[in-house]
Amino acid sequence: MKTILGLLLLAALPCWAGAAQTAAGEQPFPRFLYAAEGAKKIIEYGRDGQVAWEFPAEMARDVWALTNGHVLFSFNRDYNSAHHDNSSGVLEITRDQRIVWQFATTGQVWSCQRLADGCTLVGAASQGQLLIVGPDAKVVKAIKVLNKPGHSCMRNARQIPNGHFLVAEESARAAREYRPDGSLVREIKLSFAPFSVVRLDNGHTVICGQKSMVEVDAADQMVWSLEGAEIPEMGIRWFAGIQALPNGNVFICNAGGKVPFLEVSRDKKVVWQSGPGNPPFPMGHGIQRCDVSGRPLK
Repeated sequence: MKTILGLLLLAALPCWAGAAQTAAGEQPFPRFLYAAEGAKKIIEYGRDGQVAWEFPAEMARDVWALTNGHVLFSFNRDYNSAHHDNSSGVLEITRDQRIVWQFATTGQVWSCQRLADGCTLVGAASQGQLLIVGPDAKVVKAIKVLNKPGHSCMRNARQIPNGHFLVAEESARAAREYRPDGSLVREIKLSFAPFSVVRLDNGHTVICGQKSMVEVDAADQMVWSLEGAEIPEMGIRWFAGIQALPNGNVFICNAGGKVPFLEVSRDKKVVWQSGPGNPPFPMGHGIQRCDVSGRPLK
């Protein structure tokens, strides 16, 4: 993809080790943050593939490295996929593990994003709403999505530079774009359940999910795709968290799959891969590279 984004990270202690591999042999491990629900932690992996930093986080699936050096992530306590009364929300923490901002709500929350105006976008799946939360941790706006509230209502939700919101609505098998007033701009129908939706700088949209990834243009015409079956050695289960990198490659979290992390080029070559997981890598979904500058496309 032409402008498929970058990842981020931190640094400080060791834990699990991970070999980085390519066809040409071992490569440096990229620095990235990882929402590792299997470990109930946010983890930062360093260049040596070791855990460099971590913070307790129950059922977290989205994580961001903020420009102020802090880490933002969503969480769910006492999670049960069939229940929607659990305590949940979003935390912002410092590198020395101090909580400096928090938002509390109820029901399953799968995504978050710090917005340009200082507010925070919260993807509240159980409520079927996008919540815009102010710096005072109060909801300033709630935008109802079309999909039915519940566990599979939505996965990642993102505000894009024009102020609209992109939402991966899993059970609807659709990626939808909404205006701030909640009106629908666009619906991209999919053959798979989506997890992430990313608007590229060229106006195209990348959507990934259960064993499939597509890029569509402004007219919803597919211009690129990647199926898990095209890279069978990776054992793709879910293309979950992704980041479009400046070099056109895509950094991928393969949630629950054979190879947990990989980078794929536009010509569908695996240019980097981690070692296999479980161990040393716990199950998870959210990622962000720390070795890529600029606004992360994730």
